[in-house]
Amino acid sequence: MKKVLFVYRTPRKKIYQDWKKDKGPDSLLFGANHLKKMGYYVDFYDYAYSPLNLFHPLFYPLEHSIINITGMGFKLDQALALLPKFNKYDVIIETGDSAGLPILFLKYLKLIKKPVVFMTAGLAGALKGKTKSWVGSFYKKILPMADVFTSYSQVEIDFFEKEMGIKKGKITYMPLATDYEYFSQKSQPKVKKEIICAVGEQWRDYRTFFEAVKDLPIQAEIVCHPGNIKGLEVPSNVKIHLNVSVQEVLKIYQRSIISVVPCFERFRSSGQMVVLESAAAGLPIVASKILGITSAFTFQDKKHILFSRPHDPVNLRKKIMYAVNNKKLVKTLGQNASKKVKSLYTTKLMAKRLSKFIDSL
Repeated sequence: MKKVLFVYRTPRKKIYQDWKKDKGPDSLLFGANHLKKMGYYVDFYDYAYSPLNLFHPLFYPLEHSIINITGMGFKLDQALALLPKFNKYDVIIETGDSAGLPILFLKYLKLIKKPVVFMTAGLAGALKGKTKSWVGSFYKKILPMADVFTSYSQVEIDFFEKEMGIKKGKITYMPLATDYEYFSQKSQPKVKKEIICAVGEQWRDYRTFFEAVKDLPIQAEIVCHPGNIKGLEVPSNVKIHLNVSVQEVLKIYQRSIISVVPCFERFRSSGQMVVLESAAAGLPIVASKILGITSAFTFQDKKHILFSRPHDPVNLRKKIMYAVNNKKLVKTLGQNASKKVKSLYTTKLMAKRLSKFIDSL
C-alpha cells in the first residue's frame, strides 16, 4: 500500500489524539485517519510548526510581502523543514493553501519529485483582483505543478480557469467534509434547545447578524474571534464566546434551535465547515446565499436550508423568524440536511475520494 504524507497549515497531533479518545472531531484531519484504517501508510509531522524552526526568520520577509498583497501566508519555512521527508513518500497531500503553495514551488524547482495533491481552500478569494500582481504571476507558474488539484466549490474552479490560466478540467471538485459521528451526538443529559447560534470567524458578517437579532425575544450566542466584532455594538440579547474549544461548540449546537451562518460574499469557500457541522447536528440552518456555499453543496433552499440575502439584516431577520415560527418545517429541514451530510459530506467519504487520487498516481 502506498505511503502518504499529509501536510497541514497548523499542528494536528492533538486533534488526532483527541479523535482517538473520542474527545473531538476528525474534520481537520481531512481523511488521513480513515485512509490509515483503509490500509495506507499515513504520516504527518508537527515539528515544522515549531518556533525553533530556523527557516522561519529567514523566509518570513518573503511571506510577509505575500501577505501584504493577498492576506494569505506562504509557509516556505515549513516546507523546507519537511523537505528531507517529502521524497520518502509515494504521494504528498497538502490541505491548505499557505502550506501547499511552497510545496508546489519546491516541486517547480525540482527539489520534490513525488506527486502532490493540492487541496485549495480560499486562494481564489485571496487572489481576486490581484492576478496581475507579482504574487499572481508567481502562482500562475507554480500551480500547474499540482498532479491533482482539488477545490471545495465551483466558484473557485471558475476563477482558476478564467483568471489564473489553469487548463479546464485540471481542477476536480471535491467537497469539504465533517465528522458526522461527532457532531450528530445528542447531549447527555438532554438539554433544552432555546438559543440561536452563529459560529465562525472567517468572512463572517456579524454586523448584519446583530442588526437582524436585535430586540428579538430569543437569546443568541456567537462563537468568534475578537476581531470579528471589533467596533460593533453587541445587542443585549447576544452572548459572545471568544476562541472556545470545539467541545464547547458542540454543546452550543446542542442547545440551539437554529444555526445562522452570516457571510460576506467573497467568491471563495466560506462558512462551509459550520454549515456541515450544523447540518450533522440536525439543526435548521439560515445561511447567506453566497457562491462559496451554493456552489459547494447540493443543499436546496427550503428543503435542506434557508438562504438569506447577504448583507441584508431585514431579510435575515425575516428568515430567522420564519424558522422560529414554523417548527414542523424547520425540523424537516434539519433532518433532511443531516441525512445529506451523512450520505455525501463525511470525512470517511473524503478519505475514499482521496484514495482514488492516490491510487491513480
